[in-house]
Amino acid sequence: MKIGVISDTHRNHEYIEKAVQFLVKKQNVSAIYHLGDDYDDVKALEDYHIEIAQVPGTYDEGYRNKSLPAKITETVLGINILLVHSIDKDAADSDLFRADIILHGHTHIAELRLDDGHLFMNPGHLKGPLDRNMPPTFGILTVLDREVSAAVYDLKMKVVNSIELTRTENGLHKSYG
Repeated sequence: MKIGVISDTHRNHEYIEKAVQFLVKKQNVSAIYHLGDDYDDVKALEDYHIEIAQVPGTYDEGYRNKSLPAKITETVLGINILLVHSIDKDAADSDLFRADIILHGHTHIAELRLDDGHLFMNPGHLKGPLDRNMPPTFGILTVLDREVSAAVYDLKMKVVNSIELTRTENGLHKSYG
């Protein structure tokens, strides 16, 4: 399953549309996972008729008043994927332990990191041309029977970072050769 991952969109509908057009039309993703700020931004995606999973960000009223869950878990081909806006604020150690993949945002800085068999992916932001001195980025997560891969793209639709992993009963591990 191929999943588009976006975060920290902050009502920038132009960038959301550009990224999602690429994800849906060119990459044929099966779902979009949105990691917050702003929760209502996914309303613009209704015309795509695609599965959407999302969590609110710290700026969202539903986050502050706790009417929306700050974290959710999706399971794809037996892989547990934790969606959370801020790891520090919203994910307990037990959440991180149970998840194979942790998708997070909040920092606006793209990251792909393998830590003790767990993949941490932050797709960056789609807020504006430059935020926190970082250009806008988004991601694709691909979960297959024996492999997992993740890539971060810029708005020129070029890969700026990627990782290829192998699934084992002991977690995710870097693929070699």
